[in-house]
Amino acid sequence: MEGVGGLPDERDGPSAEDAPLQPEPLCILDAVICVHFVGANLHRLLIDVLRQADLVLLVPQEVCDEISGKDRKFPGLGLRWKKLEQSSHVRVLPRLEASTAPARVIEVFEDVRGRQFEDAHADPRDRGEAVVVAHGVHHQHLGHEVWLAIDDQGGRAIAAARGLQLLSIEDVLVMAVQFGRFATEGTLKDAYAKLRKYGEGLAPYEATILHKEWQSRPTQA
Repeated sequence: MEGVGGLPDERDGPSAEDAPLQPEPLCILDAVICVHFVGANLHRLLIDVLRQADLVLLVPQEVCDEISGKDRKFPGLGLRWKKLEQSSHVRVLPRLEASTAPARVIEVFEDVRGRQFEDAHADPRDRGEAVVVAHGVHHQHLGHEVWLAIDDQGGRAIAAARGLQLLSIEDVLVMAVQFGRFATEGTLKDAYAKLRKYGEGLAPYEATILHKEWQSRPTQA
């Protein structure tokens, strides 16, 4: 996984008052990653790790709706998500409307879905990830460094084809290891086991790079 870049060094440059504001690095969250971390009651880990990487967290309203809809399958998920959604830790992006959304967002959304906006937005299948990608392209065009926290393979392929940087569940855990968020490898394994209960796409721990990352993590002398 490539490192998440921070703000550029402004030494020898103009003063803070004279320099133009640097666009904030952004991370736009898709539903799959949120369902795993919120369902496993590890959303604080997700939020803290991404914020420690200096990323501002954005969640489209369509993704919020998708996550809340999983409460019937995973009781308690909706309530935990609602508290997080209403907190200061994330910014919720308004639901897309053709009359108010930026033209670039609508253009990319229609391109990803292969349909006109009204028909494309009315179909809930894979709608959230298409909205995430559309917002990602738009904000990258505005000059932001953009990461998409998206774990669905189809969505990752769509995002990568548009030049967007990606974070997976495994990537988030690698960052957590690097930031010293786990006291022992046992607690890392326990966290991963909890996450695996909320989807079928995560490989067994032994098939990930997490043990290697744990072995090579920075340690205090």
